[in-house]
Amino acid sequence: MISPAPFSYTSVRLTLRPSRVIIVIDGGEHWGYWARRALYRASRIWGGGGFVVVPHRDGKVSPILLAACQAYDPDFVVTYSPTVEDCEHFTPGWFQVAAEGGALLKAEERDRAFEAARTTEIDSVSDEAARDEIAKVCSVYRIGGDDVTSVGEEVMSIGDGAAGHFVDIGDVPGTWSGAVLGCPSGWGGMVGAAVALHAGVAEPPSRDAVEPDLTDETLDRLIDRLLGSGLAAAGAPDELVWYPGAAGGIDTRTATSARERTMSHIEPILTGTGYGRSGLLVLGNTAEDFALAGLWQQTFGVACWLPSALGVDRAELPWTLGYGVAHLARSLRRSPAGLTITSISQSSDNLAVIRERLMAANPVVSVSWAGEEIAGDDDRKARPRRAPLRADPLKIVPASELCWQQPTSVALAIRDQWDSAVTVPVTVDRTGTTVMAAPLPAPVLTGAELSTVPDLNWHVDVRWSAGRAVRRRGVAGHELLAEPTPFPSVSVRSSRDGVSYQAERVDLVVAGIRPENRLARPALRDLSLESWIAAKCRQQGIVAQPSGAGRRTALLASMLGGRKEYVELFGGALLPALREMSPKSARSDEAYPDQEGVALSRAEGVLTFTGICSRVPAVPAEGVRERLDAALRSGVLRRGLVLDCISCGRKQFQTVDRIGQRWTCLRCDAGNDLDAPAWRAPLAEPKWFYDLHPAGREVLRENGDTVALLSAYLRHQVETGARFFDDVEEVELKSTDGPEVELDLVAYSNDVLTIAECKSSADKMVGKVGRREVAKKCHAAARLRADRLVFATEKPAWGEETGRLVVNVVTGFPGWAPLRRPRLAMVSGLGTDAVQELEL
Repeated sequence: MISPAPFSYTSVRLTLRPSRVIIVIDGGEHWGYWARRALYRASRIWGGGGFVVVPHRDGKVSPILLAACQAYDPDFVVTYSPTVEDCEHFTPGWFQVAAEGGALLKAEERDRAFEAARTTEIDSVSDEAARDEIAKVCSVYRIGGDDVTSVGEEVMSIGDGAAGHFVDIGDVPGTWSGAVLGCPSGWGGMVGAAVALHAGVAEPPSRDAVEPDLTDETLDRLIDRLLGSGLAAAGAPDELVWYPGAAGGIDTRTATSARERTMSHIEPILTGTGYGRSGLLVLGNTAEDFALAGLWQQTFGVACWLPSALGVDRAELPWTLGYGVAHLARSLRRSPAGLTITSISQSSDNLAVIRERLMAANPVVSVSWAGEEIAGDDDRKARPRRAPLRADPLKIVPASELCWQQPTSVALAIRDQWDSAVTVPVTVDRTGTTVMAAPLPAPVLTGAELSTVPDLNWHVDVRWSAGRAVRRRGVAGHELLAEPTPFPSVSVRSSRDGVSYQAERVDLVVAGIRPENRLARPALRDLSLESWIAAKCRQQGIVAQPSGAGRRTALLASMLGGRKEYVELFGGALLPALREMSPKSARSDEAYPDQEGVALSRAEGVLTFTGICSRVPAVPAEGVRERLDAALRSGVLRRGLVLDCISCGRKQFQTVDRIGQRWTCLRCDAGNDLDAPAWRAPLAEPKWFYDLHPAGREVLRENGDTVALLSAYLRHQVETGARFFDDVEEVELKSTDGPEVELDLVAYSNDVLTIAECKSSADKMVGKVGRREVAKKCHAAARLRADRLVFATEKPAWGEETGRLVVNVVTGFPGWAPLRRPRLAMVSGLGTDAVQELEL
């Protein structure tokens, strides 16, 4: 009978929030209209202020935006199909209808047919292709186990047919119903898109809208509003005001925007382990630049798109532009990353020129830790005395190098229900996976106004207090349930903060059931890294399991008390002494001329305490004693005597637990006395020796200590303040055709997944065999969506030939698309004070 796992308790935090949605649009010639139209639809939806618009070109999305979409972490990726009227407007003559017999309708008949069909939505093949491409790299809600297809996705369109997921903001009680700020119907071009991104769209956009001709005063007020500097006394431009009825007076300094109106009963919150936010200024006039700003804004909270139409390219920059940028930089002065300029379409040289112009044009305030504003001569442009600049208040980072793995992100949450702590009983299996033994409470809305909306759909983010699971990366949702089943009663997914699920059940709900019983109550799992790898591979039809070496290291880690303790022993200060337990000769006088050890055979040797200390001179004797005692208590090291059998003459190591005045030979089972002939020397008393567990000897024999050295190095490299570091050693991936690849090390920390290959010698990865081996590691990295690929050795340096081989294979591997390939690093000198890491 198998004993059940013991129960313990842990805490989880629950956040209730609206949907996160990506709306896919065509990024071609008329992208500005499609963007304004998509944002108009979002501005009518509860929570739509948190939606983002992502363009494509002929069904392909920029890899930079794909990485950003993954970080944004949508619940749904949807299209908003063009109508018949849209298609006819932008492509005159597009609408053609054939009558009986095949002849095309003409004149009045065609007009009548067009009028009847003008609002009909037309599916776009390229829109659908782009939607699928984004969904594949994100962890949207799915049913089924294949992350390569969009099987079971519940919502794929944001049209009016998506009722039940997207509720009109007008149906939510307590929503502001007066005049709001938004993009005017007749404003098109770059300015129209920028206003729509910032404030939303309150009235249907015009297809004929063009770039507005702004006065200097209107432009200043608009820039001030977009950058949030609060300098313009008159507030936002009057043209931005939309009145639902008769026009009336409104204070544009404090007016609600169409985007803010969708946030009724919702609050933005910071989540993660860091503090402060990273700001982004995006330059350039393309749809991709527009989308980059929107994605950063919704993921990290501070971003602004500055197309040329806002005066960036003018010979004399608008004064509010310099002030606004400096104000924004100063507001981020305590943020570790500060304010960054970037662009997808602009070159680094152009960004550098614009940066210098923005810095030089700053008429009001510079960034400092304590800048003091003093009025200047110009009453309209109050100017302070310049304060000393920060070291780099406005840095340039190419869009391809932006870090989308920030410690702090922004999320929208239902007011007063964004941090509910719940204690749940759990069990922990042998891999470290934590399993809830009871379901979570029903996610009931406490707000009286929201609870009256019958079709409202909301989501629950679950953050484990000591969560270790790999986030996002498309693991099948049912793998996160305590009792995994391909067709669960709740929609679950792996999200950027842990686990997310839809509040409503998706199975059969009987009519008349109590409202709280219509809500999902899942029992969840927090997958260990080993379990996550197995789950991720399982949904791709392959098996991930520990290899023989992996089982040995797992045994030793279990004996020592954990993976960290294992790495500290086999990749730490005592490693030189452990390696000396593999003698270079079967003769003790040759293997240990200092008489501090005994060679039992060509493969096994034992050391005295003095012998261990002399081989780790950097560690004081007290430190050696402390480490040895811990290993002895676990059984990985054993203390004992080297004795000779009087019967068969076998020289052997006898542990202290087996020794008595009479002891038994391990070879012939003869009884022996514990006297001077048995231990030979010294005359007074026998010496204590230390032996290594057979599994530990196998680890050293198969160069597993090199993997432990890399693990120790990676642990040391983890930034201070990281929540955890987790790694798994020697994982074998197998398909129905047999073994595919063996991974030396898989590590996860700070949302970075690393796959590593270790070589005891730097010249073992050459030729066709080396190419195949590197290609296999690339294939595994693509399967697991690794962020980093590491090749490591103990030798002082990798050979040039090996370095070229690795770079060529990794950069030429076709499986990275559509996401960017993992970062590549070559590490050498493991186990020394001169470790070299080269990013390639």
